[in-house]
Amino acid sequence: MKSYTLKLFLLLAVASLFSCGGQPIKSEKEKTDTSKPATEKQVTLGEEAERLLELAEDSNTETEQFKYRGLAAYHYIEAGEINRARKQLEILKEKQQKRPAIDETSAQIETATVLILSAEIAIYEKDATLASQLISEIKAITQAQQIKFYELKADLDFLLGKYMYTVDRRVKLDDFITDAEEKKKNDKKIWIAVSSLSTAQLNNQRSSNKTIEGWLDLAKVVRSGQNSISKFEDDLLDWGTRYPSHSANDTFLQELITLYQNDVSEKKHIAVILPMQGDLSKITSNIKNGILSAYYRDSNTSIKPDINFYDSSNENFTFNQLYQQAINNGATNIIGPLDKIDINQLAQKPELDIPVLTLNYAENAFNNTENLFQFGLSPEDEAHQVAELAIQQNKKYAAVFYPDSEWGQRLSRAFRDHYTSLGGKVITLENYATDTNDYSRPIRALFNLDQSSIRHRKVENIISRRAINIPYRRQDIDMIFLAATPRSARSIMPAFKFHHASGLPVYSTSHVYTGKPNKELDRDLNGLIFCDLPWVLQNNSPLEKVFTQNWPQQENYTRLFALGIDAYQLIYNLDYLENKDFAFYDGQTGNIQLDENNRITRKLLWAKFKRGKPVYFEPTPVEPELTAPKPKKLSPY
Repeated sequence: MKSYTLKLFLLLAVASLFSCGGQPIKSEKEKTDTSKPATEKQVTLGEEAERLLELAEDSNTETEQFKYRGLAAYHYIEAGEINRARKQLEILKEKQQKRPAIDETSAQIETATVLILSAEIAIYEKDATLASQLISEIKAITQAQQIKFYELKADLDFLLGKYMYTVDRRVKLDDFITDAEEKKKNDKKIWIAVSSLSTAQLNNQRSSNKTIEGWLDLAKVVRSGQNSISKFEDDLLDWGTRYPSHSANDTFLQELITLYQNDVSEKKHIAVILPMQGDLSKITSNIKNGILSAYYRDSNTSIKPDINFYDSSNENFTFNQLYQQAINNGATNIIGPLDKIDINQLAQKPELDIPVLTLNYAENAFNNTENLFQFGLSPEDEAHQVAELAIQQNKKYAAVFYPDSEWGQRLSRAFRDHYTSLGGKVITLENYATDTNDYSRPIRALFNLDQSSIRHRKVENIISRRAINIPYRRQDIDMIFLAATPRSARSIMPAFKFHHASGLPVYSTSHVYTGKPNKELDRDLNGLIFCDLPWVLQNNSPLEKVFTQNWPQQENYTRLFALGIDAYQLIYNLDYLENKDFAFYDGQTGNIQLDENNRITRKLLWAKFKRGKPVYFEPTPVEPELTAPKPKKLSPY
C-alpha cells in the first residue's frame, strides 16, 4: 500500500503547492450554487472587482469607464462569478454599440477586450466550439492583449485534452511575462497540464526545450512513488542539480519533502457491500478478487486495513440496513453498492456518515451528497475520450454506427453530445440490429450508397443503356465512431471496407476488444483505433500474473478485476482527490480524477489493431508557434 499511497501523495503534494492556478471547470449547478462558502481568493478577487466598478462609475471619460469595467469582469471570471462577469460584459457590448470609440485604435482595443472576455467565459463553461470561434476573431492590439490571446489558446488546448500543446505554449509565454505573480500563475498551469498526462504519455514525451524537459522530469520523479523518503529526497536533489535555474527549483522541493514527512496514514476498516448471488454475482466475484489481490499484495502491515464483506443480494436486508450494520461494526469506509437503484437512493441523502465508494454511477450527474464518491467503468467516459481524440486529430465530421440497444444509444448520445461541444459535427447516424451478422443495409444508409445507386439508375434512364456502376459513398465525413462488441466489430470492420470506407479512420471504445490477444479472430479489426485501460494495454503490475494464474477462465472479466484493485487503492486516496485541486491517481483503470460532483473520471490509453493485435500508440502532439512581442508590463488588458 505504501508505494501506491505515496505515489499519489507526492503528486498531490506538488499540486497543492501549485493549487488553484487556473479556472477549474464547474457544472451548471455549481456555477449558481451560492450556498457553498467562497474561498479567500474568491473573496479578494470579488472585492477587487467591486473596487474597479466603483472606479468605473467615478471615471470622467468613457474610455476609462470601459477599461475599469473590463478589468472588473476579468476579476469576476477569475473568482468564478460568471454571472456577474457576463453582466459586465453585456454592459460593455451595449456601450460599444451606443457610442463610437474616440479613434480607430481605441475601437480595436475595445473590440478585442469584448472578444477576450467572451472567450474566457466560454472556456470556463467548457464550450470549446464557441471559444475557438471567438479566439479566431481576436485581433489583439496591446501587448497585454497579445499575451492574453496566447493564454486563451493554451487554455483551449487544455480543454481539448492537448496537454503538451498547453505546456509548450505556456513555457514560451513565460519569456514574455514580466510580472512575478503572473509568472507564478503561468507555472501553475504548466504543472496542471504536465500532471494531466498519463504515465505512458509522460514516459514517451521528449523535448529539446530544457524548461519543458525539466517539468517532465520532475513529474516523473514525483510520480515514481518511491518507498524510501531518503531516496525520494536524493531524486529531487538530483533533479535540482540537473535543472538549477528552473522556475520550480526554489523553495518548492523542500516544501514537497516537508509535505510528505508530515503525511500521517490511519488504519482503515473497509466494508464491501456487493451482491454475492444472482445475476450480478459474476461481476462481483471478479471485483472481489481484485480487491483481495490488492489487499494481500499490500506490504504496509502497519496500516493494512480490515476488510469485511456483506451480501447485498440477501433479500432479508436492504442496502441501507447493511450500510448501518457495517457502521455499527466499526467500518470507516464502504465499497459498494453496485446497483444503480441503491446508488440513486444514496445520492438523495444530504450526507453519509462515512465515505462510500460506489462501483457504478447514479442517474443524476449532479451530486451534493457529502461522503458519496462514484466510481465505475463508465461507457460514457470512453465515448467522450473518443470525441476528444478525434477533434485533436482534426476529424470534425463524423458518422456514428451503433447497436439498436439501450447501451448503444448511451454511447451514441455521449459521443455525439461531447463531440458537438468540442466543435465537431455528426453528419449521419445509423443503428444496426444486435441479432444479425449482415450489416449491409444500415452501412449502405450510413454512407448514402443507396442514393449513389439511384443516381446511377437515373443516368441509365437518360442515356437509355446500361452503364458501369461504381458506388460512390458520401464525402462529407472524415471519421466513423463505432459502438460495438468484439463479435460485431469483427464483421462490421470488413463490411466498412467492402462499402468503400477503407480510407476513413474508425474510432471505438474498449468494448470492441476482449482484453485477450487473439490474432486469428481480431485480424479483421486491423486499423481500428480504440481506448482501453492501462491494465489491458500496458500492464506492468505484478497483480496481472496473480489474475492469469488464479482465474484463467475469467479473462473476459479482466477489467472488473482492475476495478477491484483501484477500488481498494482509492480508499486511501479519496481525501487527497477531494481536497487537492487537479489531483489524480495513476490507477489500473486509467488516470483517475475526481470531478466537482465527486464522480471519478478516467483517462485511458490508446491502441490500434495491427496484424490482429492491439498496439499502444501515443497521439502525436503538434508543436504550436508563438510570435508575440515581448511586453514591457503585464496587465489583464
